Amino acid sequence: MWSTVALVEAGTPRPVLNAGIGGNLILNDSAWFGEAAVRRFARDVLAKPDVTSVIVLGGLNDFGFSEVDLPTYKPNPEVSVAQLIDGHRRLIAAAHRAGVRIIGATLLPMKGAEYYTDISAAKIRAFNEWLRTSGEYDAVVDFNAAVRDPADPENLNPAFDSGDRKHPNAAGYRAMADAIDLATL
Repeated sequence: MWSTVALVEAGTPRPVLNAGIGGNLILNDSAWFGEAAVRRFARDVLAKPDVTSVIVLGGLNDFGFSEVDLPTYKPNPEVSVAQLIDGHRRLIAAAHRAGVRIIGATLLPMKGAEYYTDISAAKIRAFNEWLRTSGEYDAVVDFNAAVRDPADPENLNPAFDSGDRKHPNAAGYRAMADAIDLATL
């Protein structure tokens, strides 16, 4: 999503490590998508040399997988907003113990995706409200605002939709990169 090229263009060159896993979950391990972020965060992020800051974008799958009965989404336990917030608090505490600045990212809109329901949409709104207002992260980047459709905020902006209604295309990822305040890193 965010590359050293964008940082060079902004006049702040530095290395970027992307430890994201497609389909990853914050709270639960998955045979299809790997180890939960709360279990791999220390190893995959904090243990890397010279890490000074991290952006965390995660939780959409935690909410969405329980809304669809697909083999690839198993196990798919119901995850509450409070449980996801607790998982994020664990990541925040681990980063702070390691002396790393941690930036929280709002969850993206996903109306029309296979696991969009009134339930998952309400959870996303509630989680994003906590993220924007709690002050628990060192900073917040509002990716939701950067890529949502102005005509319907539950949708990705069609100009940024990769086609599955939940993952941005290259222009969407660029909009997300542009939403990051480099002073927060």
